[in-house]
Amino acid sequence: MTLNLYTDIDKQIKKLDELLIKYEQLEKQGKKMHFVTIKEFAEMRGCSIKISQDIFNLPDFPSEDFGKEKVVSLEALREFYMTKRSKKDYE
Repeated sequence: MTLNLYTDIDKQIKKLDELLIKYEQLEKQGKKMHFVTIKEFAEMRGCSIKISQDIFNLPDFPSEDFGKEKVVSLEALREFYMTKRSKKDYE
């Protein structure tokens, strides 16, 4: 193993500590529930807000009221789209 005299071990340790802190912050954020609004859903799907509202109003769509706004959790949205549906299901 070769040591370089110009290597500052304290700086490297400090950078590593900063990376660990950022990793812990990201890990905490990943555990939080994330919600999508009607407008965000429309942008994700590439559809109009009206179509997005219609989807949010489907009986089996997992939206919920949050104040005056409807939202859906990302987890529930993923589960909803894992089930195959057709237009016949909504007639």
